Amino acid sequence: MVISKDNVKSNFMELSGLDSTSAEVYAGLITVCADEMEKAVDQERMVAEGGTAICEFAAAAEVFYRFICLKAAEYKVMFTAQGKAVEAFDEENRIKAARELRDSAVSRAERFFSKDGFVFNAVIAY
Repeated sequence: MVISKDNVKSNFMELSGLDSTSAEVYAGLITVCADEMEKAVDQERMVAEGGTAICEFAAAAEVFYRFICLKAAEYKVMFTAQGKAVEAFDEENRIKAARELRDSAVSRAERFFSKDGFVFNAVIAY
């Protein structure tokens, strides 16, 4: 394994602000994204050109994007001081920012991708 799941998790924790215990809930998502990146890259070129950290960050950015999408999908209700229930579901800007971060990180990692032309957003679309 060239892509370290621990490094992907650590980068995800930085992006999300989650602590290690809270991030464990997303261990499966971290594994999926790390594995997807590992399959996508030409490992020899990535290691030879010192691109491992770039690719690990790109995998973490994908985890973060999916995390934000999952959070946005949760039904959120807030209560006013008068006890009235109101919906609070304005996640559009957070999703957009997470997508832009992901796209930027993946763009930096693209030079290490194998000839298969793999991209994350072809794997999952929100």
